Amino acid sequence: MKMDKNLHIPQGYRQTEVGVIPDDWEVVKLNEKAFIQRGKFSPRPRNNPKYYHGKYPFVQTSDVVNSKGKITSYSQTLNDKGLAVSKLFPYGTILMTVAANIGFTGILARDMACPDSLVGIQCKKSLYNKFLNFYFIYNQKKIDYLAEEAAQKNINLSILNNLRIPMPPKQEQQKIADILTTWDNAINQQTTLIEKKQQLKKGLMQQLLTAKTRFSEFSDDWEIVKLCDIVKINKGKQLNKAGLSKIDKYPVVNGGISPSGYTNKWNVEKDTITISEGGNSCGYVNFITSKFWSGGHCYSVTKINPNTVNKFLFQFLKFKERLIMNLRVGSGLPNIQKKDINLFKIKLPPTKEQQKIAQVLTLADDEITKLQTELVLLKTQKKGLMQQLLTGKIRIKI
Repeated sequence: MKMDKNLHIPQGYRQTEVGVIPDDWEVVKLNEKAFIQRGKFSPRPRNNPKYYHGKYPFVQTSDVVNSKGKITSYSQTLNDKGLAVSKLFPYGTILMTVAANIGFTGILARDMACPDSLVGIQCKKSLYNKFLNFYFIYNQKKIDYLAEEAAQKNINLSILNNLRIPMPPKQEQQKIADILTTWDNAINQQTTLIEKKQQLKKGLMQQLLTAKTRFSEFSDDWEIVKLCDIVKINKGKQLNKAGLSKIDKYPVVNGGISPSGYTNKWNVEKDTITISEGGNSCGYVNFITSKFWSGGHCYSVTKINPNTVNKFLFQFLKFKERLIMNLRVGSGLPNIQKKDINLFKIKLPPTKEQQKIAQVLTLADDEITKLQTELVLLKTQKKGLMQQLLTGKIRIKI
């Protein structure tokens, strides 16, 4: 690696092949401080049932990718025959994906076996496994970049063996891992809280939008109407992708869940319900709080009847989203026909009851949104801490 002579290096630091690090940190090859072994599962075909349904957890690539750094779940189990043709790694081993999805890692929460699409990395005494795992998580994209392009992208053991990593003193490794683990715990707790609030909201929707539970002041019957009786459905106009940006003011809402880009013009007012018309997410119901551009794969719900509360209608359509998605036709690029959306049936309470239901469900949404914003902040803070701690820019007193 070519050193930059013009780079200002603070006192107590030095330039190395892995960047500027503290003077008392080492740069080591991974195989000097860890044992690296590829997983194994030799039988073909792989799905032969005689090897499965035993007591030994058998981890797949997807289990590692979705592990969030700690591998507790697994897709399958092996019996004694399966274990004999596989490789069992002990608790505390770091597993890394080395095929297709490259460089994702997690630490085993118990002994588990795995195939050759994964490698096991067992740290020697001077290298702390949690520190190394955080280093891998932070550098996943760099590891992926090192992988060889072939029919299926993969990274070989020689690259991993020779991978240079910065290594602080052992106590500092442990302190860094402890701090980042604290952030992980906060993120996990926040994620669990959001999931609980979302489940509570689903329960509220089930009770309030089916009239199983009603407010004491309301007793009038609900009316069943077609969507076209109370609103107008408009299909948007497609914009050229080349004309979209990441910095313009107005989101472009199309067939996906997130905006497909941004533009400097709009064609639909704020506080509008949208329904995705085409694509894998067709039928997805959203509520756009700003002016936006409705694309060619987006339906906008406009000209709502004065006796229909906009936020109530959104909550009802969101509650029935799965049924709306079932209206899709076509296999190559699925879509929902306007005529089918127009005929979708709505159970409509009196206006004041709609307002009360919408108020309760919107408050639940607002609470979930607040928690999600806090979660994004926690993740951003953790990312910044990783950048500072794993490069030695911030030192931990031992």
